[in-house]
Amino acid sequence: MKFILVMLLAITLCACATPVRNWSRPGTNASDLAQDKALCQYQAKAATASYHSTPEAHDKTHGMGSAVGDGIVIAQKQIDLTNDCMRVKGYVGQ
Repeated sequence: MKFILVMLLAITLCACATPVRNWSRPGTNASDLAQDKALCQYQAKAATASYHSTPEAHDKTHGMGSAVGDGIVIAQKQIDLTNDCMRVKGYVGQ
């Protein structure tokens, strides 16, 4: 039952993360855009590389739920960090 609740929470949280698909900045070509986006994604992954929660229990179900929850939190944070980085570089998302 706990696992089902964790999965429902995971699905709900996934709906919150919305990466920007189309970035634009005056005077920027496709190559520069791709390079800036790749750099922002790399930095976001590096910033979240050591994130993990501490499970309260040591059973397999709780551990699996924690891993799923951690993955969702990390994905959301990476999207947010990437979007913030692109905005700092002067891009506008559509």
